[in-house]
Amino acid sequence: MRGELKLPALIAAAALALGLGLAHVVNQDTALQPQRVRAPEFPPPGMKVSGTEWLDSPPLAMAQLKGQVALVDFWEYTCINCIRTFATNKLWYARYHRYGFQIVGVHAPEFDIAYNVDNVRRAVKRFALPYPIVADDWYYIWKSYNNQGWPGRYLVDSQGFVRYARVGEGGDGAFEQAIQDLLRQAHPGLKFPPEDKIAADEPAFAPGCGVPTDEMYVGPWYGRGTLGNHEGYHPGDTIDYKLPKTVDDGRTILGGRWETDQNGMIYEGKEQEPGERAARLEMRYHARELYAVVNISHGQPSRLYLQQDRQWLTAEDKGVDVKLDGRGRSYIDIDEPRMYYVTANARFGAHTLTLFPAAPGLTVNSFTFGNDCQTKFPHL
Repeated sequence: MRGELKLPALIAAAALALGLGLAHVVNQDTALQPQRVRAPEFPPPGMKVSGTEWLDSPPLAMAQLKGQVALVDFWEYTCINCIRTFATNKLWYARYHRYGFQIVGVHAPEFDIAYNVDNVRRAVKRFALPYPIVADDWYYIWKSYNNQGWPGRYLVDSQGFVRYARVGEGGDGAFEQAIQDLLRQAHPGLKFPPEDKIAADEPAFAPGCGVPTDEMYVGPWYGRGTLGNHEGYHPGDTIDYKLPKTVDDGRTILGGRWETDQNGMIYEGKEQEPGERAARLEMRYHARELYAVVNISHGQPSRLYLQQDRQWLTAEDKGVDVKLDGRGRSYIDIDEPRMYYVTANARFGAHTLTLFPAAPGLTVNSFTFGNDCQTKFPHL
């Protein structure tokens, strides 16, 4: 998903209209651009119209961060682009918190499942994020920063000015150098130990890494849906889809009874076992790894069987969330609404994925991908 800016049309106009003036970098291979804009204030406690809730932290104000260098990090718990940055965030926090460095994670939801603060709490625990997190359900903080994507990272100096900004993955070496520079400005004479040497950036977007399929929204999702069936979308309705004979790269096709929801397609057929006559979802992609955002079936955990290129996944090509039953069939127990790790192929390539939901109510929201250079991160 190189250069992907996950910007729903619903919020785009509002974000742009604020015009805070923070330049953002959409090309991950471009150096950070210096800024000097007063950092917007977080909504004050008790401001009910803001739609914000602090998790495991008292509400923070910019005045409390004066004298510190702060990273304001916009993220979403189902976003693979964000998940791939968590290890770096935690490394920076471990290295520099002692010198007055703070991270504030701002969770801005994409799909409906991410508006549930309990889902966000579970994600914070699963990813072991050690810094304060605020749920920004109404995009109050997002819009005040004129942020335009996940992840969006803004570095605030000790006097409360935004000095560097970047939207998207990459550029970590330059960003860490900026952290050190601003800490030295705040604490003249500060020296960092040799072990805090800044590592060279991994070439995650070099030509040899491969360019994977763009993010695939399974539902209509503000005009970005990838459904390839001639029946098309029918918002709020359940219809019988006839599975086409072929599927193009970057497209999704359905067979069986499915309901159209803005957030994804909901299987509404009978309980079933996988097989030639079973209802299914098929998609074609090119990448190294594949990830899927899936919601549980009407509030109840259920099983999702899956094949790649008409074969059951194996220990060599399955993602960490995939299990194999006694008959060698690959499946995922969908026990909470989140992003699941589906495939982990040995190399970049083109594949067809087939999903067989075992029970009605399961929602498939989206698919995202990783290239040959985006595998070295904790798959949590």
